[in-house]
Amino acid sequence: MYLFFVRHFNDIDHFTPIVWKMHKDNYPVAVYCMNPEYDIQSDYRLQFLRDEGVKVDFLYNDFEQSLGLLQRIVRFLFISTLAIERKLVSDLQSQLSFLSRPFGRLAGKIGSRLYKFARRRFYNINWARDLLEQSGARALCFDWIRPHQHVVDVLLKVAKEMSIPTLSLPHGVFLYTNDSVRIAPRGEMRFEKYYRYDYIIVQNKLFKEIISKSGIDKEKIFVLGSARYCNEWMEQNRKIIPRKIESNNGNAEKLKIVLMTTRPQYRINVERMVKTFDILSNFSEIETVIKPHTRSGDEAKMYENVPLSNVSELSSVELCEWADVVLVIASSIIIEALTQGKPALYLKYLHENITEYEEFGACWTIRDENELQDALMSLRDGKRDVAHTDQNVKKWLAEIIYGGRSERDVLKDYEDFIVTCVAKKN
Repeated sequence: MYLFFVRHFNDIDHFTPIVWKMHKDNYPVAVYCMNPEYDIQSDYRLQFLRDEGVKVDFLYNDFEQSLGLLQRIVRFLFISTLAIERKLVSDLQSQLSFLSRPFGRLAGKIGSRLYKFARRRFYNINWARDLLEQSGARALCFDWIRPHQHVVDVLLKVAKEMSIPTLSLPHGVFLYTNDSVRIAPRGEMRFEKYYRYDYIIVQNKLFKEIISKSGIDKEKIFVLGSARYCNEWMEQNRKIIPRKIESNNGNAEKLKIVLMTTRPQYRINVERMVKTFDILSNFSEIETVIKPHTRSGDEAKMYENVPLSNVSELSSVELCEWADVVLVIASSIIIEALTQGKPALYLKYLHENITEYEEFGACWTIRDENELQDALMSLRDGKRDVAHTDQNVKKWLAEIIYGGRSERDVLKDYEDFIVTCVAKKN
């Protein structure tokens, strides 16, 4: 069995295509969520895999034979209380939301403490060994996760003892060409998480160079392109995304715009970003909606009172289809916009980092608020001349999606690589 361990929206986004491909080609695969706070029942990609016949579950619901009654009770309690938290905190329509949210947070705290207790008490080396033996594990596929998170550490230890290959696969698309991309950079040692894995997969040469400079052996790093954004999966993904936008949604006379934001810690000028929200809301000729980053966490509160419609519940793919123009700060969703042929305006003035697509000239770079207003007015008036060439776009998409190759079967390459890693260990 080829085991894939997930924990949140982003790694599921990048793992699903690989699992789908391997399952189609009759390889035994299973997906286990390590994060009991994540709602695996509502994730459309995990549901798609289930419908295809793939085993998908919380990791803690299986391989419990040797753990006993107490473990079952604790497991039931932490999974149930965290589910209650999700329900109560997200139920903003309830008339009692002012009560449900505090109770939800309390349930979350209880659930988190029970989960931490269970990790220390039950999910140890013996449990991990039973898991790998009972599942017939051939390879363990994680995302770019740190070994101390969830139960990764014990799984890595036992996999090494049993000579089972461990792989670290992408959970996002690395876009930055400068060194310190966060407000509080952690330095080169932020890449120490890769030391424990046998193989590290990246989408492009840029990220391979960056992590190899930190001391990671280049021989462990392989460029395979982006499973999430390869054409084969993008076509399939558009068939299965939950459609929530009606075809006639929006004012046909207005320019429809979606703004995809980035987390503030990536050197975002929050004050100017809020000012940009106000500028966009004051245009009577355009209709703008905002989609916060999928991992906004506590900072999601900053979007609660913005003068734009918050569409965080909608698919970014569907939003790109709906929009006439896509605004990005530093997000990989620009790939979706460019492949759909939509004008992609890169709001360079809102952060201090440098992106790869900026250096490739694969976007319309906006350097201040005046340029933004001029560009939007030009697009509103029907002028579709964008400030970049199709050649530059194609060159960058080849780099980021296909690992620098003009032609590549990305999903087949991932499949072959994982299978070959197993063969090498045997």
